[in-house]
Amino acid sequence: MRVSITGVGAALPARVVTNEELAPKLGVTTEWIEKRSGILERRYAADDESASSLGSTAALEAIAHSGHRPEDMATVIVATCTPDYLLPATASIVQDKIGATNAAAFDLAAACSGFIYSISVAASLISAANSGPVVIIGSDLLSRHIDPGDALSAPLFGDAAAAVVLEADPAAAPLFVQMGSDGSGLEQVLIPGGGSKLPEGGLPHDPSSLHLKMFGREVFRNAVRVMSELGESYGADAFDLMVAHQANKRILDACAKEIGIGSDKVYMNLQRYGNTSAASIPLALWEAWKTGRLDTGDRLLMLAFGAGYTWGSAALRWTIPSPASSPKAGERKLADAST
Repeated sequence: MRVSITGVGAALPARVVTNEELAPKLGVTTEWIEKRSGILERRYAADDESASSLGSTAALEAIAHSGHRPEDMATVIVATCTPDYLLPATASIVQDKIGATNAAAFDLAAACSGFIYSISVAASLISAANSGPVVIIGSDLLSRHIDPGDALSAPLFGDAAAAVVLEADPAAAPLFVQMGSDGSGLEQVLIPGGGSKLPEGGLPHDPSSLHLKMFGREVFRNAVRVMSELGESYGADAFDLMVAHQANKRILDACAKEIGIGSDKVYMNLQRYGNTSAASIPLALWEAWKTGRLDTGDRLLMLAFGAGYTWGSAALRWTIPSPASSPKAGERKLADAST
C-alpha cells in the first residue's frame, strides 16, 4: 500500500492538571507519580468538551494542513474508546461538525491501538476502493472514566485529540502494518459498565461501573513484551524515529533497550500529556513534526499496545517538511531514500 500522511492536527484541553494537584487527593507524593510513570502533568477536558468537539478541531487542522477541504474527504474515522454516545458513532458527529459532506464515517474501537488499526483500515480503503483522502482522528477523554481514589491508575490518563490525513501517493515507500489481539487480556484493562453486559452484581447506572479498572503490572509486562517483539521484527536500523503509544516512560525505556536503540530514536511527550489512549500516537506525531524531530524523509515506526489486548505497528516514510528544520535537510533525506 503506497500512502502518505499529508496533514496533521491536534486539539488539547486548556486545563493542565499537575502532579502537585493530584498527589494530595490520592495520598501519594509527586515524586511517586513521576517515578512510576514519567508523567508530570496531563490535560482534562472542560464540561462542554467531548470526543467529537476535540476531534473536530484536530480534524479541521489536519485537513487544512493537507491542502484539502473537508468536502474532499472520502472517509472520517474516529479511533476512540470514549465516544460521545453509545450510538451514533462519534465519527458521524465529527463528519457533520467539520462539513465533510461527501464522507462516509465510522468509529474504530481498539483502545490505545486504535490509531494503528485506523491507519491500516484507511490504507486498505484507499488501495482497494480507489478512495480519496481519509481523515483519521484519535480522540479520547479518559479523565471521565478514572477512579478518583485509585492512586495506581488515576494519575496516568489525560484527554486529547489528534488527527492525520492519509491519501494515496504512488511515489511513497510501501506502508507496512502488523496487528494482533489477545482477548484473554480482557480484564486487565476494563471499563465494566456502559455496555450490553452489566458488571456482576452491578446496576445499569452504577457510576463506579464506569471507572477504568487496570492491573498495571500485567499490562506493563505484556506491553513491553509485545511492542519489543514488534520493534525487533523491523530491526534497530530500519527506522529513524520510533513513536510508540505514550503510556509510561518505563515501558518506552524498556522497549528501547530490548529493541537495541538509544533514547535519540524514541519520541516521548507523555510527561506533558499522560496516556491519551487513541490520541497518543497522532499527538506525538504532531508535536514531533512541529519541533523538528520528524521531518521529510524520516523513516517512522509506530508501535501500540492497548486494552483488549490489542496491538499493532506501522512503518512509513514521513513526507511533510517540519517548520522547525531547513528544506535542504529534508531534500537530502529524500534523495538518500531514492538511491
